[in-house]
Amino acid sequence: MTKFFSVFFLIFVLLASTVTTSNFVFADVIPPKDQMDLNFTPKEVVCKEHLVKIIRTSNGDAACVTSEIVDLLVERGYALPVSKIMEESDEQSKPIGTLTHMATTKQYKKPGVVESFPKINTFNYVFKICALDEKIKSPEVIIISDSETKSVKLRDVYLKSCYTTASLVKASDPNSISAKLLNHGGITESITELENKITTLQSDIAIQREKLSSINNEPPSTDRAKKVSAIHKKITEIRDELKNVRYELQKYLLFLNLSPTSDIAPIPKGKSITGVSVDGVVSEIISVHEALVQPEDKPENSMAYNMIFEICTDNTGLRIPIVELSSDISKKTIQMAEKISPNSCQISTGKITALNSNSILIKLAGQTQSSEIIVTLENKINSLKDDMKIEQDKLNSVLTSSSISKEERDNTISESTLKIDALRKELLSTKAELHKIILQVYR
Repeated sequence: MTKFFSVFFLIFVLLASTVTTSNFVFADVIPPKDQMDLNFTPKEVVCKEHLVKIIRTSNGDAACVTSEIVDLLVERGYALPVSKIMEESDEQSKPIGTLTHMATTKQYKKPGVVESFPKINTFNYVFKICALDEKIKSPEVIIISDSETKSVKLRDVYLKSCYTTASLVKASDPNSISAKLLNHGGITESITELENKITTLQSDIAIQREKLSSINNEPPSTDRAKKVSAIHKKITEIRDELKNVRYELQKYLLFLNLSPTSDIAPIPKGKSITGVSVDGVVSEIISVHEALVQPEDKPENSMAYNMIFEICTDNTGLRIPIVELSSDISKKTIQMAEKISPNSCQISTGKITALNSNSILIKLAGQTQSSEIIVTLENKINSLKDDMKIEQDKLNSVLTSSSISKEERDNTISESTLKIDALRKELLSTKAELHKIILQVYR
């Protein structure tokens, strides 16, 4: 009986937490279960704003609950202790944007469509969204009517800028339609911090690469070998940290652009790299030095070597390049920068064990297909954004013009809203696919 009561209590508390959070105007990422269904571990789960992650003792899964009940759940043994709760919700609830209703017009029906009863029409709900003191990442708007409640995810809004957009909404009374911009202050701050961290780490690596370039022009000496070894160690440390930060960023971006109804396959736990050469890309070893610090577990008669190498691309450029180092006894892969620009080169370092230093080779691992797919998706995203902007400009134009008739105005709003709705779905799907592919590489 006690066990039954305990289980009932846990279910009640979790449901109460869910009901409570539905009254907040915060929503950003897909639910924990959907994240775990994509092969993310409970530790990797990201919660919506104002919710705190717990790990259930019953099955080890993650759940997101309000901060008020965390201590109670941990105290009663239903959840494992978690890291200290984030800042008070009031500090994260500062509005970062505004939403202004512009117009509501009836969507024209195709001839022959049978009307339902009670009569429910589809309306074009037109609104303007503006950012205040910071860029809004993937803003989300909740639109409510007497017939439905829907979530609409929009493209980014840049600092102190606005754009007009629209969405289709079902309602029996158009006056019942309202919309609210959900506060993404917390999630936007997290993404901005990760982006800034990546910029800092990239700058740190660039500084180390400059040092490598200058050292390579120095005459051979023991001192030069020490410098190369120290720089190699530093670049390896920065590179590992950069990979982890990029992974976190792509995870946030993926969850932001997915919806609970998104049809996306689970992300593989790891991604193997095959040694297929990339056409139009040159990989070259600049120098090889015996490492000053030798690993204790190296094979007999072998030595560890630090090497400096260069990757150059043609006019196509390269995304997420991965280099394969090989010798007569070992093989390893190194992930370089996120992007090598067209007609440019990048210097980096690697360490590998070999019996004969002359056996050390370098080539770009088989990233041709992934690189091409990423570039294709990025180009498609830019194209969809351009198409959407054209339709949004049309909306803004007809709403502010006094020289067109009401019928022409309503027709244009109907046509543009339909196009924006379709473009928005395709844009979110494409962005989710892009972040999924990049995430696989960093995983």
